[in-house]
Amino acid sequence: MKQAEKMRELFRLHREVSSFVIQAYSEAEQRGEVVRKSNVNGLTSSDYAAKLFADGIRKGWINERDR
Repeated sequence: MKQAEKMRELFRLHREVSSFVIQAYSEAEQRGEVVRKSNVNGLTSSDYAAKLFADGIRKGWINERDR
């Protein structure tokens, strides 16, 4: 599953509560459900999830339906 798709899914599932979304995404990454292609060594899964969440909010893609 693509990163944005997973983040959108979790955003809807956890009713937009950022801490739940970030934790769930971090756990999904650790289980191998999503693959990180950048910042592989620079950030923990939690830090990366927080940055991805913030990016989705800032750019508005987190509210889009999967294409």
